Amino acid sequence: MAENLTAPCVTPCLMATALNTMEIKERKLEQLAAGQVRVKTEYSMVSTGTELHTIQGTHTQDRPFPRMTGYIAIGHVVGRGEGAARFELGQRVLFRLAHYGMIDCPEGSCRPVPEGLASTDAVCTPLLCISLRGVRAAQVRLGDPVAVFGQGVIGVFATHLAKRSGACPVIAVDPVGKRREVALKMGADVAIDPAAEDAGQRIREITDGAGVSASIEATATTKVIASLPGVTRDEGRIVVLGGIHGTAEMDLYTHFQKSNQTMIGAGSCYHRDYPYDSDAANADAIMKMMQAGMVTPAPAITHCVPYTEGPKMYKMLAKEKEKAIGVQFDWRQA
Repeated sequence: MAENLTAPCVTPCLMATALNTMEIKERKLEQLAAGQVRVKTEYSMVSTGTELHTIQGTHTQDRPFPRMTGYIAIGHVVGRGEGAARFELGQRVLFRLAHYGMIDCPEGSCRPVPEGLASTDAVCTPLLCISLRGVRAAQVRLGDPVAVFGQGVIGVFATHLAKRSGACPVIAVDPVGKRREVALKMGADVAIDPAAEDAGQRIREITDGAGVSASIEATATTKVIASLPGVTRDEGRIVVLGGIHGTAEMDLYTHFQKSNQTMIGAGSCYHRDYPYDSDAANADAIMKMMQAGMVTPAPAITHCVPYTEGPKMYKMLAKEKEKAIGVQFDWRQA
C-alpha cells in the first residue's frame, strides 16, 4: 500500500514577488489537516489573461505582492487527512490551486480524472470550461455564422467548441499568424488578420452583409468589444468572454435599441443551461468529449516546459506573447 504522506514538508512553487517578477520559491506545507488531501502536481497550466493582469498590476481586483497566480493543475493524491476518503492514494485529480510542486487542499475541491485521458489534455479542462460558457452564452445553432475575436488559449478553445457546436462558418480573428494557423487546425473555416485587412468588412462579405449570429470577444481589449456590434446581425449576440479591465464606448442607440442585439457576459454558468449550469457539470462534459475524441485541445498547447523555466515563460508571455498560446508546466521532477 502507498505511504500516506501527511507530515510537514517543503515544496517548490512559482510566485509573483513584485510587479512583473515571477520567481521559483519554496513554501512549507504543514501537517495535513482533516478533510484535506495532499496532491503531487504533474502539470499546471497558465491562464494567460488572468495571470498577466495579476502580475502586471492591471487586474481590477488588486492584491499585494508576493502573490500566487495560477489556478489550474493536475496531479496524484499522495496524502489523505483524517476523514478524507473520497480519493484513493495515487488517484489522479484536477484541482484549482496555484503553481506548486505539491499542495494541500480540501478533497471537495478536487475532481477525479478518467483513466486513459492524457494529463496534458485533462489539465486544459478548466480553460475549456470557460470557453464553453462563452459558446453556450452565444446560443450557437447548427449553421450559425460565428466570429471569435482573439485566438489566445481561451479564444482558440472557443473557436474549437463553436465548430463542434455546429457553427458555420467559424471565423477566427487575430493579428498573430501562429495563432491563426492554430485556429484553423482547431476548426476555424476562415482566419482573418485585422492588421492586414478590415476585419469588419471581410466578415460582412463572408456573411452576405448580414453579420454573424454571434461575436465572441476573447481579446480582453476595450477597442475590440466596442467594434463587435458592427459585425453582428440584428438580434445577434455579443459575448464578453475575455476579462476586459477598462471602459468601452458603444453606440447603444444604433446597435442595441434599433438592432435588438444582446450583449452577455460569460463569467459564470447560467441557470438556464441546466443541467450544464455548473463548472462541475461542464468539466464532466468536457472530459467525456475528450475521451470520445470530439474535443482535442493538443494543437493549442504550444509550450510544455519544466517548472524551472516558469520565470522565463512569464517574461515571454508578457513581452513576446505572439510566441505562445497554451502554456503548461511539468512538475514531475519537483
